Amino acid sequence: MSGHVVAVDLGTTGLKVAVVDPDGRVLGHAGEVLPLVFGPDGEAEQDPEGWWQALARCLRLAMSRAGTAGHDVGTIAVTSQYTSTVAVAADGSPLAPVVMWMDARPPAHSPFAAAPGRARRWAEIHGQPPLPGGRPGQVALFRNVFPEVHQAAAAFVEPMDALAARLTGHVTATQNTMFPLGVIDNSVWGVTAYDDELVELAGVDPARLAPLVPMGAPRGTLSPVAAEHLGLSTNVVVADATIDSVTSAVGTGARLASRCGLIIGTTSVVATHVASPRMDAAHGLFTAPSPLPDSWFIVAENGIGGKALDVFVNNIVYPDDGLGVTLPDDAFERVVDAAAAVPAGANGVLFLPWLVGSMAPGFHRHLRGAFANLGLSTTRTDMARAVLEGVALNAGWLIPHVTALAGSVDRSISFGGGGARSPLWGQLLADVLGADVRRLANPNVTNAHGAALLALVESGAMSWHDADAALSVAEVHHPDPTVAGTYRRLLDAFVDAHERWSPTFRILNSRQQEASSS
Repeated sequence: MSGHVVAVDLGTTGLKVAVVDPDGRVLGHAGEVLPLVFGPDGEAEQDPEGWWQALARCLRLAMSRAGTAGHDVGTIAVTSQYTSTVAVAADGSPLAPVVMWMDARPPAHSPFAAAPGRARRWAEIHGQPPLPGGRPGQVALFRNVFPEVHQAAAAFVEPMDALAARLTGHVTATQNTMFPLGVIDNSVWGVTAYDDELVELAGVDPARLAPLVPMGAPRGTLSPVAAEHLGLSTNVVVADATIDSVTSAVGTGARLASRCGLIIGTTSVVATHVASPRMDAAHGLFTAPSPLPDSWFIVAENGIGGKALDVFVNNIVYPDDGLGVTLPDDAFERVVDAAAAVPAGANGVLFLPWLVGSMAPGFHRHLRGAFANLGLSTTRTDMARAVLEGVALNAGWLIPHVTALAGSVDRSISFGGGGARSPLWGQLLADVLGADVRRLANPNVTNAHGAALLALVESGAMSWHDADAALSVAEVHHPDPTVAGTYRRLLDAFVDAHERWSPTFRILNSRQQEASSS
């Protein structure tokens, strides 16, 4: 590999681009917010053409900030959120809006919805029970509701494969990126063929499966159309595209079972790797093949993370509804500063961050967010503190289960993602976990940085030792023993609320569930 790496991180609510030099240093980055479109029947969609246009704008801005030109770029690496479905033509062009992972319609179309035997057999081979809103249900949604799109599609792929196809002009996928569709035997690392029985169980048309290529291998070079769109050369290599849990692990140094990373972006994700497939079905933890040789990453999706703070700031503190104060440029800083002045425990206020349902270690898609224990003297500053604590408590509930499954011996956590810009959030995590938290520098581009480092290692331009050394720490937060008891009690209350309030939320959200299944 020669030249700089342009790394693309396509998240649920935003796209980020980082320019990384051959030594693994982030030279510049840029990002844009990507709107989600919600509908009355549980729709959650996004415009993939918006991804393509945002990529060009962010790439040019990131390169300008990095002081680099198009001829300096040798590689593009892509990582993205997953369990979302894009219908693409043979050249990678999108044919319809993306069905996002939080869409409420797919469960009603899932081939496993009323077939427990089918689901059991699928899990035996695939290594993970089918999720109610998983990829098979999303593909079935296209077949049943949008037959013209299903007929026209060359393949149904994940977002990172959709972008890679748009960049190269041809559609490909790997064992890593096809994991959510569940049509590959994941008990063996490095498989490059679909499993006929799994394809049949998932109800997927084999003619609409992307050709599989080896993990870790480049996807090709930029097509002339893509090169012109981005202002780059057709000689630029498109590195292997990956699920963002992998680049979260690489970007936090959690490529071994002895290390654990936590990313708080739109969602919260715990990242680590293990040397063999394993499962903790009771807590929603499974493994999927990673492009790291002979490794599997633990699928540990914790649910809504930083988006909870975004919702609090935009919908409660500074709502654009004629009832609030106009959103200032430093709105998030103001809210976090106010939260820092509130004592541990948020004066008794507890926030439940399950705004689109709870994920690991408790899986109830009908749950929603809530503030509990509000009193006459409760203030928005108490609520602000509770939001930060609620996200930290959710991670504190999950991480012990992840480390137990991984057999981790290092109790410290590497903290990245946009949430890691906040020293307060770093300290809260340390206090909730009772462990040191290493808050990373350049946290906004943790996944993009991880994608670049992975591409550099895969090309042979960098060793894993050097990749780890390229990750710098802004601050190490140590747990405060004086608040340990407070957070133990809060965590007990948090977990208790998850189980006790489940029936209430099921009733409150029954109308939406009925609409999505009608």
